[in-house]
Amino acid sequence: MGQRWKVLQRWSLWAVMVTLLFISPLPTTAVDTILYSEEQLEALQAIWAAWNKTTPDLGDNLAGWRSGSEEYPCGQNLLDPVAPNWRGVQCLDGNINCNETRDCNGYIIGLTLNNASISGILPPAIGNITTLTTLELTGNPNLTGPLPQEINDPYLSVLDLHDNGFNETLPDMPNLFTLLNVDLSGNQFVGKFPYPQIRTWTFLQSLKFARNHFNGSIPTDAFENMTQLDTLDLSVNELTGALPDLTKCKKLQSLDLSNNSFTGPLPDLTMLTPLRNLKLANTNLTGNFPFTSFINASIVNSRLSVLDLSGNHLTGSVTNWNGSDMISLEELYLDGNDIGGTLDIAQLIASGLIRTASTNESYGLRTLSIMNNGITDVKYPDGSIAGITTVMRLQGSPYCNKKEEDDGTRCFCEQFCSNQGSLSNKKVVIIAAVTSSLSILVIIAVVVAAYFYRTRRYKQYLLLQVQQKFEEFDVKPTIFPYNELRVATRDFHPDMKLGEGGYGAVFKGILPNNSVVAVKQLFVKNTQGIDDFLNEVVLITGMKHRNLVNLKGCCLREHQRLLIYEYVDNYDVDQVLLRGENKTTLSWAVRQNICLGVARGLHYLHSLAKPRIIHRDIKASNILLDKNFEPKIADFGLALLFPDEKSHIMTVHVAGTKGYLAPEYASLGQLSEKVDVFSFGVLCLEVLSGRRNIDETVPLDEIYLSQRAWKLHGESKLMDLVDPTLILRDDEKAEVQRLINIALLCSQDVADQRPTMAKVVAMLQHDTDSEVVVLNSGKKERQLDSLQLLGLGKEELTTVLETDEAETSAFNPCASRRGSVHRDGDLITVEGLIQLSETRAR
Repeated sequence: MGQRWKVLQRWSLWAVMVTLLFISPLPTTAVDTILYSEEQLEALQAIWAAWNKTTPDLGDNLAGWRSGSEEYPCGQNLLDPVAPNWRGVQCLDGNINCNETRDCNGYIIGLTLNNASISGILPPAIGNITTLTTLELTGNPNLTGPLPQEINDPYLSVLDLHDNGFNETLPDMPNLFTLLNVDLSGNQFVGKFPYPQIRTWTFLQSLKFARNHFNGSIPTDAFENMTQLDTLDLSVNELTGALPDLTKCKKLQSLDLSNNSFTGPLPDLTMLTPLRNLKLANTNLTGNFPFTSFINASIVNSRLSVLDLSGNHLTGSVTNWNGSDMISLEELYLDGNDIGGTLDIAQLIASGLIRTASTNESYGLRTLSIMNNGITDVKYPDGSIAGITTVMRLQGSPYCNKKEEDDGTRCFCEQFCSNQGSLSNKKVVIIAAVTSSLSILVIIAVVVAAYFYRTRRYKQYLLLQVQQKFEEFDVKPTIFPYNELRVATRDFHPDMKLGEGGYGAVFKGILPNNSVVAVKQLFVKNTQGIDDFLNEVVLITGMKHRNLVNLKGCCLREHQRLLIYEYVDNYDVDQVLLRGENKTTLSWAVRQNICLGVARGLHYLHSLAKPRIIHRDIKASNILLDKNFEPKIADFGLALLFPDEKSHIMTVHVAGTKGYLAPEYASLGQLSEKVDVFSFGVLCLEVLSGRRNIDETVPLDEIYLSQRAWKLHGESKLMDLVDPTLILRDDEKAEVQRLINIALLCSQDVADQRPTMAKVVAMLQHDTDSEVVVLNSGKKERQLDSLQLLGLGKEELTTVLETDEAETSAFNPCASRRGSVHRDGDLITVEGLIQLSETRAR
């Protein structure tokens, strides 16, 4: 779906280009200046001015935005919609509508501001940007007020405003003929279903109005003209009346009308042959299940894979189910209905609805949930549940109220399944035991009772210990039931595995509320007790930073330890940027933001966290990227807590990854925050070059990225290190050179010559108020070489290096200590170095 939207947006962009080509001649000479419409520039300034009054620290969130109509939002470069100067502003400029003086008009075609912490309203001036093809403002809950009716641009193809605070009714926007994607989910819109407003959206491919307050019935012809629609989500509103007629939407693949107040039966779905996901939970549906229309649709298309009809008033008997009527389904949810009868698993296995270890895994249900219904009994094939791979949930049914537990109730009611032998064989064993000796039976009963008693006592002890530990702290991590995580990860199925690192394997999990999480199954050491684990959980849960992966909770079960994290959408830097031919081409702005975000996260761990933490394994695969390519550091807190009173410690066990290890850590086991600084420098070189730090496919002298960078530095050819797919403007080249220099500063051999992460953040943000950077070397020439990383020449450093040794010792009391890494140290201010560097760069 994501690739499809890229194609559709590209089509809309070219539509704008073709239109502009028809109204103006092409240039015959090179472009000197890009001229933007005064009306569009004034519109951006009006938006900036309005938000600046209501949003604290707006400048931090809207990087590059400036006041003054003389400013250009996308610079004066040629076509470059990927990396604009102003955050989120995309332009089409150059080679269009040029005059004889080689001045060309530029057009603003996109505004994308996700999770920008914007407060206030969306000003009506947005309507003056009449060439927009994309308006994407998401994740700004304090962006409130009505949606301006001035949004009426005929070129607009994407209108994505989900998870904001917009309210009132949806205005009429009759000129939006080319809309392809509309997402207004997660706002506070009210009023009747906006049928008159959407009547002209005939090319629509995706429509999402979920989680609002739309009410009333949907007109029968509301979707009659939307023949291209493939996604419709109206869930969690207050809609009433009959379910809408969708027979003309013959390309529909996903339909979610859940959590509304519709009445009546399920409409005819036989014409919706491409349908894959159908969610009608809590919609007051009535009738018998299975529905004839649903069965026919399944037979016709064999594509419907997810069906959710939970929380309705459906009746029927599971005794009459025939799996051949539902052969395409993978997930079926019927919780909270009035379905009864006896569930005959043997019959459903024979018809292909239930999966077993011996059947074809490509057919049958992965999940069957019939909780809180009237199921009275379950029949197993040959009296055994062994080999059944479909996850079945029958909690809340009369069947689960049986006084005596057996394999079925444990599996289907408690979600604790095991491949045990058949019940008939057990009966034979019991009869033989009784007839042979009553004493043996007594012993077995005592042993079994003792086992279950000890198991329950141990579980109660674990739970009590967890609760007591969490009560000592203000942070309250969520305790997840183990069986819930087993279901969420399909019993930790390999298909759900996201990856594996030094601390454990990570699985994707889908919880009962449909939220997605990442479940890390830790490799537990024999030496780690429960108390140690809980201390780490409390610590990590309290670490809250936008560039750290958020820990949601944990789970303990006997010898297993699991951590539950937020799920991050875009994988990691290694998968996105460094994996050969399939890597993604990221703009300079995105790469710069990745480096800055990681630096901020490490600065938090080193200086602001209590206690301080050394990560020890900063690498590309531990930097996750969300949907906006914002970096998040993973696996922090799982290595070593950093004592506040220590500047460095010695460790026997060296953790980390080849190519990222600092020399003093790899060879001597000497550990300080400078170990992470070294790894960060290597990571920055990878991000800038688009290749891994060790690549055996390249010539011998280029295998190790750090060595190649130092070699190019000595030859004054550092820009040869930059990813050849990265297109840079002239003003960006100086910034790239600066970031390479900072990366090399961080990856110096001598730990004390590396800056702290606080100073790295200051340098990346052009903050010249940092205190000092300690640079040292045994030889003056090597020290000069280190200082020249910031672009300083030897002439400029003459006075800087003539530092009196006695004065240096006064600032550095460790300088005379035998064997110390501070020997022969010199102190140079960051402010002076950066100002000189920037002067040379200009």
